[in-house]
Amino acid sequence: MVASLDGKTTVDGKAGSIGSSVDRTLMRALRARADAAMVGAGTLRAEKLSLAIPENLARERASRGLEPQPLAVIVTATGDVPLRENLLSSSPDNLLVLVSPDVPEELLAALSSRASVEAVSRAPGANSGLDLNAALEALKRRHAVGVLLVEGGPALNYALISAGLADELYLTLAPKLVGGKSPDSLAALEGPSLVGSQKRPKPKLISVHLCGDELFLRYALLPLGPTRK
Repeated sequence: MVASLDGKTTVDGKAGSIGSSVDRTLMRALRARADAAMVGAGTLRAEKLSLAIPENLARERASRGLEPQPLAVIVTATGDVPLRENLLSSSPDNLLVLVSPDVPEELLAALSSRASVEAVSRAPGANSGLDLNAALEALKRRHAVGVLLVEGGPALNYALISAGLADELYLTLAPKLVGGKSPDSLAALEGPSLVGSQKRPKPKLISVHLCGDELFLRYALLPLGPTRK
């Protein structure tokens, strides 16, 4: 994620204007090291984006015996996903949409014309919507995804972190002050307070890099409580 100094991740609902070209280069480099890159449907509804990597990185992946492009993954609980309008540079044979079992058949049919679509079964007793734990299990079991890069948005970030499903956080601090009020200017996580939650992670700083006035942070998200040595 990229955020302004006052903690905002969007300007007028869009994230593209916050980070620099260096931040975008880093994001593509991280994608190139992942088996799949994922965004939530809300992020795709907010702005046009691509989950692809440049040709030079695609060739490097192929030289390592990997598919040239990481698998592009969209998750949605409603089926409202503007693939044709807002998703750029993704071919149907490398695009997967994971949906909840509540999505109507007519929306499934529309999505299936532009991507592979899989309904994710919910575990017994799970709440309505998309079961993210089951979604990640499906990615690993059926699509051999061992390393998944999640690029937001804030609601998906919150859902993964609050469920203890995120291992690391890459955060770019851009030298900008945005201001504004929610929902116009979102934070990196959007959801109920995590204070007091048993699954609230303890971030441990792994690395810090400074480029110009932009700061690149990498954190491990550790479980609360004592850790093994």
